[in-house]
Amino acid sequence: MKRKPIRIAARPAFSNEGTNPYNSLLYGAVSSAGPVVREHRYSMLPWGCDIVHLHWPEFDLIPRSLRPIDVLKKLFVWTWLLSARVTGVKIVWTAHNAFGHDMKPSRINLFLWKRFLSMLDGVIFLSEESQSVIRAAYPSVGRVPSALIKHGHYGPWIDAVRAAADAPAREVVQALERLEGAFVVLNFGQMRAYKNVDELMRQFSMLDDPDIRLLIAGSVPDADYRLKLDALAAADRRIVLLPRHLDDASLAACLDRADLVVLPYRKILNSGSALMALSVGRHVVVPAIGSMRALQRDVGSGALTLFEGPFDADILRDAIDRVKTHGVTSPYLEAYEWPLLGDQTVRFYRDVLGGRS
Repeated sequence: MKRKPIRIAARPAFSNEGTNPYNSLLYGAVSSAGPVVREHRYSMLPWGCDIVHLHWPEFDLIPRSLRPIDVLKKLFVWTWLLSARVTGVKIVWTAHNAFGHDMKPSRINLFLWKRFLSMLDGVIFLSEESQSVIRAAYPSVGRVPSALIKHGHYGPWIDAVRAAADAPAREVVQALERLEGAFVVLNFGQMRAYKNVDELMRQFSMLDDPDIRLLIAGSVPDADYRLKLDALAAADRRIVLLPRHLDDASLAACLDRADLVVLPYRKILNSGSALMALSVGRHVVVPAIGSMRALQRDVGSGALTLFEGPFDADILRDAIDRVKTHGVTSPYLEAYEWPLLGDQTVRFYRDVLGGRS
């Protein structure tokens, strides 16, 4: 008798493809391996799936304010998850971060977060380092069944964007024209304080090379941080600030124009941006924190440079000189292929469900 496929409700599954293709690439690979995957919404019946797979649950579970409407929304989510557990639904979390980057670690927030962790039936870690960090911070997670499944690369997404041949936004084209024939250092993605973009701009301005440019491309959700970046860009004509959401064609165009990608995070556990840059063959500079050492071990030191301590102009100058002198070494991405990661994810689902095929 043929058994029914595993039913996965993932949040997000495909809905964030325009901002982060990671989830759609993952669940495309998972679907190819057998399970039925759909977008999880808390309006669905709790027993409508076998596994709820959550990626950034802190945004659904922890109130941003004490306004009644915000608290009631979060209470509804908690009620849904508790009801799902009662009906036998398993809860799996992919541990992208130990805690939300922009969330205050207040007593109530940490209490709610630890309460969520106590409800888990399975945890997927993206690296050995992130596994160690999260288990050290929350010992109870060490008693939950887990798997180490890497964050896949973005090669298939890049290929699809190039095949579509859509034109970048006009504002992006104009910004790229300002770069002329210079050597381009790129920082991209949503600009938030922990990403240390302001310090990258300050240290870049300390370099006296007139033939280099710094392209900062991505939305800036915090108005005060936007003002800080605007002022830094205005002080150095070699800095091109593009503070807007990038559609797929625009992001690919920025990556293609870059000679070097620098991501000087103040704190980070895992970085999809680093993998995206590596997926298009760009040399990447990141701090030696979180999972970045593991990433370098996999892709090779010729493709990714680590730095220790505070980011400074010397680190940036050395990276620019290295790429100018030695070019870019192609990264080894075999461990980040989606068919492999999809199969690993499905095997873990079966383990969580007690061996169901």
